[in-house]
Amino acid sequence: MGKLKYFLPFILVPLAAVIALFAWKYFSDRVEGSVEARSYFASPGAGFVGAPVPSGAEPLSRHAFDFSETNFEFPQEWWYFNAHLLDERNRRYGLMIAMLKTGQLLGSFTLVHHELHFPFQTTGLVELNPRLRAVTAPMSMLLQPYADRFEYEFRFKHKVAQVTLRLHANKYPLPVGGTGNIAMGKAGRSYYFSLTNMDVSGRGRIRGTEVSLTGKGWMDHQWGEWEDREFDKWYWYSIQLADNTEIMIFEFLKLSQVVAPICDIVYPDGTVKHGLKYEIEPMKTWVSPKTGRSWRLGWNVRIPEVGADLEMVPDLINQEVTKSLWEGVCHVDGTFAGKPTRGLAFYEARQRTW
Repeated sequence: MGKLKYFLPFILVPLAAVIALFAWKYFSDRVEGSVEARSYFASPGAGFVGAPVPSGAEPLSRHAFDFSETNFEFPQEWWYFNAHLLDERNRRYGLMIAMLKTGQLLGSFTLVHHELHFPFQTTGLVELNPRLRAVTAPMSMLLQPYADRFEYEFRFKHKVAQVTLRLHANKYPLPVGGTGNIAMGKAGRSYYFSLTNMDVSGRGRIRGTEVSLTGKGWMDHQWGEWEDREFDKWYWYSIQLADNTEIMIFEFLKLSQVVAPICDIVYPDGTVKHGLKYEIEPMKTWVSPKTGRSWRLGWNVRIPEVGADLEMVPDLINQEVTKSLWEGVCHVDGTFAGKPTRGLAFYEARQRTW
């Protein structure tokens, strides 16, 4: 018995770890979602566009989301996708991923009802394969199975979640800023287009549990030539209201001054308003205990011309992806055109690292 006491820690510690792991898995899988969560997701409204086709899009808009075409002559390019997802138990998830031609992959997977956020950053080959109409990157693949549709498939493999999603655009691409060719101050210019309203469905395995997933997605494609050192930071808001109205706000800052503000609205019938005046008032700030960075979190968004007065709140405070990037899933409540509304959003803040 005297010798056994020396071996007990080597027996009990691993045993306790195994028990804790099984307990965590057992109870975490029993976290229930909320039926109310579904009210934040979009539902078809009057005049909803439905099924746009590339042949009906403007040439640059069609080019932006035709994966058989390339932009090899431009040094900067990325493909971006985010999604608000629900499983069959009304549990919410957030997925965000950016695949940069320079070989970087940034993103996160968020379990909203579990209050867990899993960021990731890696490097590797990010490649557009025109023959396969696919963008491949570490952990992920985004492909366009049919050239004549704005439909895509997204595959994602991470230690926390493995999902396969089908993405169907309900509206024609938004040429950001009106032309899709946006000014970035002295930094340069870029081409920028968005699919702001995508139905998402599929299946996944999240922390070992099989789930069916439905939701809403947003896809960006941006390419060009610019110099990051010519601005200090940017803020980006992608808002999807439950009546199928989308709002995008994008601003670059230099020495705390907004250089090139953009505010576009896409209505349920596909009509667009560009160049709207807006006001954003941060509700609070948060200092990351990991990086020491200060982030604006929680915003009052007002667009007087369209009667928008929205409160946008992060679902989790800590959705820091890297020391220079906070991007996360949010919910929205307020009024639009004088009527009560709600919806979902992603907010992205990028700070300088040089």
